[in-house]
Amino acid sequence: MERDTLIVLLGAEDGDVYRSCRDALRAGYDFKVFDGAAPVGALITTYRRRERHTRMRGIRTLGFVQAVDRLVSAEELGELLIGQVGGAGTTWFYQLFFAPDGSRVVACFAVSQDGGDAQRP
Repeated sequence: MERDTLIVLLGAEDGDVYRSCRDALRAGYDFKVFDGAAPVGALITTYRRRERHTRMRGIRTLGFVQAVDRLVSAEELGELLIGQVGGAGTTWFYQLFFAPDGSRVVACFAVSQDGGDAQRP
């Protein structure tokens, strides 16, 4: 997937995390969409645990609860593609989930990598 395509897909979604991820891409953050799809049921289980873990540890997140809810709503798709935006030295790490054909973003959340006080990127 091309950077401009991902920016357009994120623009079709409403919410702070989608705007923040678009801004990160425009700022040059690294990104990757992985080959192959993962079963939605396994993603729900994994990311429910990870959301709980970040909350218990006090790690700042953006849109994590909503992303898990959107995964649950997308269970009928069966599988989703996974992508990420960010990397070493970035303030936020974004996790993205796409429809199996890559035509839309199903969910996105961000996890802080700086350990600072809560703030919007």
